[in-house]
Amino acid sequence: MSISSMASAAIGRRPDYPPLSRSPKNLSEVSLAAGGSTAPNNQVTSALNVIVTYIPTEILTLYVAVLAALGNPGPATKVTPGMVIAFWAFLAFTPLTVWLLYAVKLVSGEKPLPVSPAKWPVWEMIAGTIAYAVWAFAMPNNPFASKGWYSSAIAGVVVLVVSTLIGLVSPLFQKQLST
Repeated sequence: MSISSMASAAIGRRPDYPPLSRSPKNLSEVSLAAGGSTAPNNQVTSALNVIVTYIPTEILTLYVAVLAALGNPGPATKVTPGMVIAFWAFLAFTPLTVWLLYAVKLVSGEKPLPVSPAKWPVWEMIAGTIAYAVWAFAMPNNPFASKGWYSSAIAGVVVLVVSTLIGLVSPLFQKQLST
């Protein structure tokens, strides 16, 4: 899914938006709020939908494109300052992108712009940023790949563990957003 799914999940925590008109209480409801199936087959399907919701695919796609433009493809790519800057810039851009998509959804629904931090989708902004960091860290030719301590195998395991944990703990952070 994507950052737009994260924004949809945040919209689903507002009392003035369907499908629930209240905060989601479990994985099935989080999946539904994020735009998943209206009738998840089971808890496993719901959990997988929620896990996928917190993968910031739009940001990762742009990041990979920038890395490709900045570096030579191959296993021994030299890390350039531009690659490091790109990693940190996209890290900073991720929560802003979640907020912007959330704000666009609200404004298009004729709701007020969420200017106050109390009205921001903080959980989705944090979860998306964490997910971007671990996924970017696991990408080939990332700025950390040339470090002696880096292991692509461990990075792959970290991606799976963190993505799963973010999805599974998401119901704990489903407090209603103020309107």
